[in-house]
Amino acid sequence: MTDLCTAQIDEQAAVWFSRRQARALSAAEQAEFSRWLAASPEHAQAYADIQLLWDDCDLLERPALASPATVRSITTSRRRRLRSVTALAAAVLLGVGLLLLQQWQAPVMQLTASAGLDDIRHILLEDGSELTLNLGSTAEVRYYDDRREVTLVAGEAFFAVAKDAERPFRISAGDGQVEVVGTRFNVRRSDTGLAVAVEQGRVKVEPGRPELAAQELTPGQRIEIDYATATARSTRLPLAEVGSWRSGLLVFHDRPLAELAQELARYRGQAVRVTDPELLTRRLSGTLDIHHPDRFLRALPQLLPVELTELADGSIQLTGRK
Repeated sequence: MTDLCTAQIDEQAAVWFSRRQARALSAAEQAEFSRWLAASPEHAQAYADIQLLWDDCDLLERPALASPATVRSITTSRRRRLRSVTALAAAVLLGVGLLLLQQWQAPVMQLTASAGLDDIRHILLEDGSELTLNLGSTAEVRYYDDRREVTLVAGEAFFAVAKDAERPFRISAGDGQVEVVGTRFNVRRSDTGLAVAVEQGRVKVEPGRPELAAQELTPGQRIEIDYATATARSTRLPLAEVGSWRSGLLVFHDRPLAELAQELARYRGQAVRVTDPELLTRRLSGTLDIHHPDRFLRALPQLLPVELTELADGSIQLTGRK
């Protein structure tokens, strides 16, 4: 066999050895291990070498320093054997180390939660933190020994985070990252952006783009990140507006129509498209009953110069009024 082939077999043997040391194999894993052993005499020999090496580690004596003449007299065969044993030992340590690293990184608690199009979902987490999902939203929660992580897959969520200085709380929403220790805040992820508003405490927002600087928000502050234009807009808002949708009534102030169209689409479960580019950046304020979004749509022509067209698939098209 070539040295490369031998090294690959040694690594495979090390992985199997570390897995069997860590826990009992399942029936399927045991069958796979047996097939690997039987596939080649070299497989069985490599595994036996690792087992002997492991058993004899404590019995090894420190070698006396050899004289220069003795070192020069070591044969090529002996040098190859030493390199083989050293590589084998390194493979064992690497295999066991990787296994321990995977175990250390494994979450101690994880769950995936979604809210339907009709109901807001409230979740109490094991550390006392609370997660409230808006309609049509999904989040993945993973708690580790040294950190707490949430991925906002889609939609919007309000977080009431229990303080734990030893385990920071991080939220990923697309490219953006939000980090806190203990606070209350709202995160909304859209197709092209991210919005974070703080009710209590301090929140650090990392846009995840080199051209956009990190922001630290305090109560009453809100940041809107538009990835399509690579811009970030900071505003202030009354604390009562932060996560107001939890009561079923969304209160919004100076919100662009493009963003509201995405909100309406999520609440309706069907698309709301703005086809006139001039309308995308028009901003408005008001309230929206999230359980009856079409009421807001019917009233929209009274607020902006728009026309509504309902298409055969149930989607709504917004165009400029002629």
